[in-house]
Amino acid sequence: MAFLRNTWYVAARSGEVGRQCLARKILGEPVMLYRTAAGQPVALLDRCPHRLLPLSMGTLQGDAIECGYHGLTFDSTGQCIRAPGQERVPLGTAVRVYPVAEHMGMVWIWPGDPALADRSKLFDQLPQWANARGPNPQWALLEGPLTYVKSNYLLLSENLVDPAHVVYVHKRSLGSPAMANIPIETSQQGDTLLVSRWTPNAPASPILQRYGKWAGNVDRWQYYWMYPPHIAVVDFGAGLPGMDRSNAGRDAAIRLFTAHFMTPETATTTHYFWFVLRNFALGDRAVASDLIEQVTMTFMEDKAILEAIEDAEVEPFVTSRVKLAVDAGSVRLRHTVEQMISEEEALRTSGRTRAAVT
Repeated sequence: MAFLRNTWYVAARSGEVGRQCLARKILGEPVMLYRTAAGQPVALLDRCPHRLLPLSMGTLQGDAIECGYHGLTFDSTGQCIRAPGQERVPLGTAVRVYPVAEHMGMVWIWPGDPALADRSKLFDQLPQWANARGPNPQWALLEGPLTYVKSNYLLLSENLVDPAHVVYVHKRSLGSPAMANIPIETSQQGDTLLVSRWTPNAPASPILQRYGKWAGNVDRWQYYWMYPPHIAVVDFGAGLPGMDRSNAGRDAAIRLFTAHFMTPETATTTHYFWFVLRNFALGDRAVASDLIEQVTMTFMEDKAILEAIEDAEVEPFVTSRVKLAVDAGSVRLRHTVEQMISEEEALRTSGRTRAAVT
């Protein structure tokens, strides 16, 4: 399977990367992560070029990694600096080093052309995250556990431009029958997709009622922002019927954001990183604990569905797939990702890249 490579992917939570070697497969490639003594993250190809032992099975010696088989030692730039038993290091002995960046509490990796790695292209479309980390927060941040999903990453991305599934998959948390026949709006600006639905004057979903405790009906919204191929933000919440639908109006209601970062491990497995932001009960630890439990339950419901679909893809037993009106976001997503990958490959083979000319 082809992946878009000239972009940033989340490799790990910041707290996962330290002075011990962390092995993780990303886009089918074995990667080893660690920090230098100064705290800078490093990502190297997790293979010793001598006998191919994973370097992550070795030992950090200062800022260098010593292979656990014959002691070849590589510095944080990937250069071999020691070959035991001989005075000179064999010419050209090195391992691939990946550009990395630390941002939003995560370590990001650029698996494409290192010359094109640009920090300005890191995802930065959620100012509420910075607000939650600031001195006078109006938002509270909750980091979810790293979730390993046995499905293709695009199945997760599709799921995050699909409000229609919420009614049926998330009956205990986010869904309600009142949403089923509400039209879904889909738009696109550049590569970015927005799929949304506003449900007026209807019962609150279980998870929102849990915190809003409304006496009657509410207006509810779902805004699914997709930054192809692998990052999504869901803006959802509820307020009194007739509420102001603007950004400020939604801020005055019960509002949450979930941010989703899908990093392909292989063509059929995904590292799924996520966090939640809320604008209510900011200092309430009981609410925080309950909310992370509720959202985790919701994502586990998605996980079960997506892994079952991935299994079925091996033996579909169906010769053609039905398309529904609610698939507009999915169709646009697939088309956009295919176009991005095709353009990257075409420009790579012609000696250029999309990123280099934009």
